[in-house]
Amino acid sequence: MVSTLTIGAVLTLLAWVGLQVAVIHGKYVVDKIAAGDYEKGPFDRRDEGGSRE
Repeated sequence: MVSTLTIGAVLTLLAWVGLQVAVIHGKYVVDKIAAGDYEKGPFDRRDEGGSRE
């Protein structure tokens, strides 16, 4: 039978891997937005009118 310590270690490892993926993806998105290449979300409508100043 699998001990609760093993289950906890596996879940911790999975959470750590998920955090790494989120951080790497976030860095990618921030770098793309800074370069002006990100075409998703509200950042792709720079030429449209609006009250953003």
